[in-house]
Amino acid sequence: MNGQMIITIGREFGSGGHEIAERIASHYGIAFYDKQLIQEVAEDGMISPSVVAQFDEKPLSVFARPMPGDGSNLSMEQQIALRTFTYLNKQANVNKASFVVVGRCAECFLVGNPALTRIFVLGDQDAKRKRIMEKYQLDGKQALLRMRREDKLRKSYHNFYCESKWGDSRTYDLCINSSLLGVEKTAEALIQYLDLRYA
Repeated sequence: MNGQMIITIGREFGSGGHEIAERIASHYGIAFYDKQLIQEVAEDGMISPSVVAQFDEKPLSVFARPMPGDGSNLSMEQQIALRTFTYLNKQANVNKASFVVVGRCAECFLVGNPALTRIFVLGDQDAKRKRIMEKYQLDGKQALLRMRREDKLRKSYHNFYCESKWGDSRTYDLCINSSLLGVEKTAEALIQYLDLRYA
């Protein structure tokens, strides 16, 4: 592909969104940001990676406290979120980089960039539960509880920083149920869409 590509992947827990995003990035040979953002944001902001990891993509806690020594009233959760948004914005709009990013409200904070494609990956509850059980060695009840907890956290994080709602189809260019095709075929279908989008 010629030109810039920015692909954001929102995802329900257990839908395989991370793996789908990774496959898309690998296919196009562009940067992939998920947990990799921790090191990038840490280096960019001269913060310990362990601090970034602790508060990465975390909703604001009722016990939130300002980050020590930064001279602001923002909590650590807010500081890390804003540093992440700033880093992604710099990559997209200053460095004109191509990348795939998972979560981090990127579909909201990069709006206006003509190279942006916003995708949301969802799934059927039973398929997601089975995937979580296999991946994390949990029983069915534990998997369901973790799925609900993780999605609640993602929704809370997203809706705190964005005007649009997490998972609302109007927030995205394309929503897709990975349970119908499986992870590999869903990634292939999205690549076909992206080939047309960036042609």
